[in-house]
Formats: sequence, structure tokens, C-alpha cells
Amino acid sequence: MTQTKTEALPAISLETLGNQIVDALSQEIISGRLTPGQRVDLSYYAAQWNISITPVRDAARKLEALGLMEIFPRRGVFVATLNARDVKELFDVRIALESATIRLATPNIPREEAEQTRALYLQAGEKLHQEGVEQSLPAVDLLVHKLALHYCDNARLSKMMQEMWSQIEWCQNTVASQLQEPFLTTLPEHIAICDAVIAGDAEAASKAMYRHLSLTSERIQRLLIQSS
Repeated sequence: MTQTKTEALPAISLETLGNQIVDALSQEIISGRLTPGQRVDLSYYAAQWNISITPVRDAARKLEALGLMEIFPRRGVFVATLNARDVKELFDVRIALESATIRLATPNIPREEAEQTRALYLQAGEKLHQEGVEQSLPAVDLLVHKLALHYCDNARLSKMMQEMWSQIEWCQNTVASQLQEPFLTTLPEHIAICDAVIAGDAEAASKAMYRHLSLTSERIQRLLIQSS
């Protein structure tokens, strides 16, 4: 399967060419426009951006190191795939980091922001009940996670989380979105995290985050095993 050539791609400036190519290609994967296991025609992107193939190949190697692409000699470049083991490994790391992140962030998160985040979850849930369409999840699913990252006040932890954030969003857009009623399933879990943050209870927030991500990991792994 190759890329359709009907969608316009973002323009590439020569100023920070390498980083822009990495960002643009990663967004093609994270968004789901390039699907897991799909062959990637690097020459297509080089032609679309009117650049040589060399920096595009360099970007592919960087994305391979990030776990988003796989390069096979004489076979080509492919979007990486996610199996149950991949998801478990990703979530094992995510659980450890995000449980610490929310624990550190809780004393720093303004109460009004935590309350606003909780309200947005409830509004999205109410909208879903009224309209019966599962479109609420992408808009609010990561709100409390990003709130924790913003307020954890630990540069090293933030850097580690940001480095794996592309894989988190990729998993969200390509696998987790296939779960039946994902938003209604995770809604009480997200609210429990918000409630602990509003109460200023860092340990309870950490435990709620741990439980939420552990359950999410189990749900996604079951889905992948059933569809394999």
C-alpha cells in the first residue's frame, strides 16, 4: 500500500530541514494517515517537498530509533507495527513515568484548572450520551495527562515523557481508538484522577493514574490479541 497523492502535505523550509522532516513524517504516522505495517515511499515525500532523498532517509532513521518506523535492507521502509507485547512494554514505561508525574504535579496544579479539566470530561461524556457518537475521546482524553506533564516541575521527567509522547499518541490514534466505547470506559478513571488532584492528594492521584493506565494497557492488549 502506498500513499495517496491527493492530500496536500505541509511545506518544508530549509532553515531547520532535518527537524521539520522528522516532525512531518512522524505526524503522518501519529495521525494514522500512514498505517502500521504500511510501506513508506521516501522518494514520494522528497518529491513533494522538492528536496533530495538524503535528509528524508536520515529522518526515517531517526524515526526508527523512536520506534515509529522499521527499515529493512533491500525491502524498504515501513511504519512500525504495534502488537500486544509492544503495547505492554510502552505502557509499563508510561505507567512508571506518569504515576510519578502526577504525584509531583498535584501540589502545583491550580485547583481551578483541575476543576475545569474535570468539567470538560463531564461535558464530553454528556455530549456523547446525547449524540451517541464517539467523537469526544480525541478532544479530551489526554487532558489530565498533559496537565500533569505541564506542572510536574521536573525537567528530566518532562523530557523523558515528551520523548515517548509520539508513541503514546500513535497508540491512541491507531489502536486505542478501536476499543468499544473507549471514552465511557475511561471517563470515571479520568475523573478519579481529577478528584484526587482537586483534593490535593498526590498519592491518591498517583494510584488513580496507575490504575487507569494499567486498565487501559490490559484493554488494548486484549484487543490486539483478539484481532491477531
